[in-house]
Amino acid sequence: MVCKFFALLVLLQCSTILGLHLDSSSSKMMLSRRNIFTGAAAFTSAALVLPTCGVETAAAASNAPGIQGMRGTYERVPGIGSGFDMLSENPVAEVDVLYPPSINGTWVCERNVASIEGDTQQATGAWKLLGGTGDIQKEEKYNVRFIDLRRDSDCITGLDGKQYYGDIFDRGYEIEERTGGGDAPTVVTWDGRIPNILNYQRSGSGATPDVELKVLQRSIDRPNEKGWGSNEVIRVTTNSAFLGTKIDITYAVRVQRKWRRNTTEEGDRIVEGLEIMKTYRVLDGIAGLEMPTSTTKSTLRLTRMYQTRPLKTIEEKEGAVGDASSETTASSETKASPETTASTETKISPETKSSPETTASSETTTS
Repeated sequence: MVCKFFALLVLLQCSTILGLHLDSSSSKMMLSRRNIFTGAAAFTSAALVLPTCGVETAAAASNAPGIQGMRGTYERVPGIGSGFDMLSENPVAEVDVLYPPSINGTWVCERNVASIEGDTQQATGAWKLLGGTGDIQKEEKYNVRFIDLRRDSDCITGLDGKQYYGDIFDRGYEIEERTGGGDAPTVVTWDGRIPNILNYQRSGSGATPDVELKVLQRSIDRPNEKGWGSNEVIRVTTNSAFLGTKIDITYAVRVQRKWRRNTTEEGDRIVEGLEIMKTYRVLDGIAGLEMPTSTTKSTLRLTRMYQTRPLKTIEEKEGAVGDASSETTASSETKASPETTASTETKISPETKSSPETTASSETTTS
């Protein structure tokens, strides 16, 4: 009996290598890992441990540190250490990531994966669940949009010291555009006033199970002269069929982004970004955020669909062309100016050569 029990433990441990989690909805179908470990401890204490040691074991268990969550203090699962409760429903401190109002509207996003460290399978899976389409090693190009909701919580201070309403990133529009390369549109549910929850499902030939993206933790760097950024822990939930029953699977992903303004050689305004995506192992809803299983670094570049170079630059270029043309014309006119012509005529004037005074002078000398 002991062998069968620990064989079950080994089987369950192997099922968590990919960092998957069985949600509470499937707890009726399969035993909770915490209950199994608790049962194992009770079983071994009763069958293998002497009665005189039982008091010490109970005292040690009562003094063991726990993980605080919405449902109380959890018993720490061996081998995890400190962790983050991925099933927590605590409110997020920051309402959303704020962007400068100057980038309001639609941009073209060019995304390139620069490097992948660690488990490439985990990295690719998280990349796809966050909207990645096609080959992770190839460039993605799609539209993104920033919107202004005019909420009191969206006030930021501009570089001129004045107060402005910041923009937020349209997460639903990004998923639609990023996954829109198939033969049918992606069905997305997202509300900008409740920005931390997004649900979508790809359709057509690339159909996938329902996916939920929920931000559980966020910190932001508000816009300043050096740029702006964000750091979010996201719970990604999808499902898989097991013996005819859908089982929810939870991933833990951290997405860090840093943005800055820049200009092209032609003077057009662009926004450059760096994204770092990390995945973590999840055991029974607890993620070990201190040890990522993979790290993916990507570069982002936002450009407008039209020229954004300053009008002054255009006018200066046109003025430079106009000045050069005027100088050329003026130079040619100077060469053929009337005064120059008159001067030339004075030097070789026939009247000067045969003037009456000159002739009279010649006659007087002769006489």
